[in-house]
Amino acid sequence: MGDARVVCFGEMLLRFAPADGKAMRDAQMMSVHVAGAEANVAISLAKLGLPAAMATVLPENALGDRALDTLALHGVDTGACIRRPGRMGTFYIESPLAGREGGFFYDRSGSAFADGVDGIDWERALAGAEWLHLSGITAALGDAAVRAMRRAVIVARQLGVFISFDCNFRPLLWQGRDDLAAALLLEFASSAKLVFASDWDARLVLGTRAHQLVTTPAAACHLFEVLPATHWVAATTRERDGEGERLGASLSTRDDVVNVPLSPITPYVDRVGGGDAFAAALLFGLASRWDDERALRFAHRACVMKHAIPGDFSTLTAAEVEEGLALAG
Repeated sequence: MGDARVVCFGEMLLRFAPADGKAMRDAQMMSVHVAGAEANVAISLAKLGLPAAMATVLPENALGDRALDTLALHGVDTGACIRRPGRMGTFYIESPLAGREGGFFYDRSGSAFADGVDGIDWERALAGAEWLHLSGITAALGDAAVRAMRRAVIVARQLGVFISFDCNFRPLLWQGRDDLAAALLLEFASSAKLVFASDWDARLVLGTRAHQLVTTPAAACHLFEVLPATHWVAATTRERDGEGERLGASLSTRDDVVNVPLSPITPYVDRVGGGDAFAAALLFGLASRWDDERALRFAHRACVMKHAIPGDFSTLTAAEVEEGLALAG
């Protein structure tokens, strides 16, 4: 497995979007991007300079080759990627128009990942790792994916590997299983040292414990009551500002909270993957033993800068993010 310090687990996809900015129904050409939240984190980490590996299942065809080649091209260890017969999952999204996405839908049922995810050797995948990064997207994909996540958590605990968990609640993925979402997100967040949770995620996980109105610092405070293993809760916040958006961020511990105030997102090219760039950059900072404020400022700036990069993952280096911080003041 090499020297990967962070192992990311989840399904890789291909994202299709109209290449001409038109609505999906009118598009004549589609752009194609290798995608997947956890793969986005792995690639971003590798580009920042923290050794990362991807654990996934890819189809034995040219599309699986493309995904595997993309990981390798950006320096991600692929030793825990296994191949199976089947198809590549996809999703479709209209190009950003006036600062927001239009139509969005998945086509990932019956993928090679869904049919073969039980085959990952977690003892081998996690050997020597410091962190395991998981997300609620994988938990939404069915019983086999949940079993694999549970096995990964068990092995991580045995090996002393810290867990990072992004709740990342996506209602479209939970259709037909939405009654399981809160309990599963709480289960995996309960094992994590670092939890990424928006206000929406927090309301879902907390259920009746949540106040009618929950702001990010208050949400973190309540989350600590039900997450005994968690040391950090991180979140970003967005606010519409005329024709654009502004982004803020917070990082809470049981004793303190640090914030980065809302700042403009410019230029705005592609919102997809911004949260994953934030997660990767924060993991990078924490794994580098930075203090919370420095790590959060770095992650916030990486997220803002990702919006200028087309595609699903950030290719920013740590030096480029530091330069962006200096320019932003």
